[in-house]
Amino acid sequence: MKRPNVLAGLELGPRQFVLAAGQIEDSQRLVIQAVEAVPAQGFERDGLSDPVECADAVTRLVRQAERSLTARLSAATVAFPTQQMKSFNASASIPIPDPGAGISRQDEGKVISTCRSLSLDYDRQILHSFERSFGVDGQSGVKNPIGLSGKKLAVDLHLVTALNLGVQNLTRVLSRAGLEVENFVLPSLGAAEAVLSDLDRDIGVTLIRISDFQMEVVLFDDGEPRETFLIPGGTEDLLENISRSLKLPTVSAEHLLEQVSTVEELSEEKAALPLRAGLGASVRTFPQGQVVQLVRARAKDLLHRVQRRLGSNPIFLDSASGVVIVGPLARLEGFLEMAEELFNMPVRLGMVKDVELADGKSLRVHDTTAVGLLRYSAKRRLATVRYSPTTPPWLRPLETVQRLLQEYF
Repeated sequence: MKRPNVLAGLELGPRQFVLAAGQIEDSQRLVIQAVEAVPAQGFERDGLSDPVECADAVTRLVRQAERSLTARLSAATVAFPTQQMKSFNASASIPIPDPGAGISRQDEGKVISTCRSLSLDYDRQILHSFERSFGVDGQSGVKNPIGLSGKKLAVDLHLVTALNLGVQNLTRVLSRAGLEVENFVLPSLGAAEAVLSDLDRDIGVTLIRISDFQMEVVLFDDGEPRETFLIPGGTEDLLENISRSLKLPTVSAEHLLEQVSTVEELSEEKAALPLRAGLGASVRTFPQGQVVQLVRARAKDLLHRVQRRLGSNPIFLDSASGVVIVGPLARLEGFLEMAEELFNMPVRLGMVKDVELADGKSLRVHDTTAVGLLRYSAKRRLATVRYSPTTPPWLRPLETVQRLLQEYF
């Protein structure tokens, strides 16, 4: 039984489904062979609304991508809907049976397992578990406790959980579309694989992903994610503000928002330029300055929500690489400057790094998370234990079992 060579990252959103697929070459380099999208069906703000329609749309998306692939696509790493996720910090401690012998790797594994099991609700499962720090006999902030002497070992974890029923339902729908789920992933962790460098993670960076209904924040330190935040709000807030203030249906408000390219103050001449919004058989016009003012007010409110959650967080304050923002809203002129002023640290746009598509196409802003999920899958695949020709023959069966367990569990 062998894992397929083709890897994929799949993001299901309320507006569109995006899939990135590729293969790992013999040189251990990931080649992205296809990035495709289809309009969303059967998938709303809170997740699945029609499993049959959703499965049909995913099937079309997979077939569309397979035209550029050399093999059938049968598995994917999938972004899980953030509305069904919860993230929080947890801690636990255990006694050390023999303090003089030093803390072992088994002790470390036991305290982590204890913390995970004590912190988990019956109706949820853990998607991600990040080690924040350890403690030995009251000494906090220990990064590696193995080998230290102590009577009590404590751990602080950050857990990201998902509803069991949500996981089961989405797994069933994707199985109907012919896709096995390799991993469910927090979308912002996928985006991080696309836009962050190893140096960013090592010296500390804060990633903010602004989607339609949710803002996700991931704090990195010493090369690893340490904490996440899920904050309500997104680009739909802008649409709602325009729709309510100008008394327009959502479709017309969306058309207006597509014409806005800045959140900066406009000159009188530019502010007076008309923007057109279709309204059935008629068309209404609004001064550009009025629409930009509505967008700017709501965009500033979203950033304030993030700042209130992060303002005193020590990992955020120590982000030497600053803040990286992903999402269409971040591309509006003046938005990054607004964020810099509020966060009081460097802010830059998250751009996909070191990607060449096999067909020569260019990536769109909406492709970032799917490409990152593909990279996430490739990184896990490359980390899998492989057969080594120097392994003694009598140990090769054990190595094979270990490889299978890591690949499938």
